[in-house]
Amino acid sequence: MEPPNLRTPTSHPDVWIERPDILHVTMRGTLDVAEAAPLLAAQLAAGGTWPHAIVLCDVSQLEWMSMEARRMFAQTRDIGPRRAIVVIGANATLRTIADLLFRAVHALRPAHPSPTRFVRDLDEARSVVPELRRLLGAHSDP
Repeated sequence: MEPPNLRTPTSHPDVWIERPDILHVTMRGTLDVAEAAPLLAAQLAAGGTWPHAIVLCDVSQLEWMSMEARRMFAQTRDIGPRRAIVVIGANATLRTIADLLFRAVHALRPAHPSPTRFVRDLDEARSVVPELRRLLGAHSDP
């Protein structure tokens, strides 16, 4: 969990900002289109004007995501800033589904690559942020 002074809230309680370029997203329980739409809207509103964004997505409490919700996430790859995705705490099934989804998105939208990493916890997620910033073309770490 982030210290409160590093968090900037958004319109959704499971999406918050850590300046200058990190969006934290928590997915939990079952996620269908009704739950996915506000999560996506908050992410795009929060980081929509940034030159790039690193999305730290905690799925350790996610049980299931509908095909429609997965499709909705995939369709946003060419909307908003260039993004890197760090998936935190995915079990083997979620990791496989997410990996296939990211591969399909990359194949369909090669002009909008989204580097993706799978990690165990927030500390490991933070350790890959400098590499992802470089891949996204950020000039330096803040």
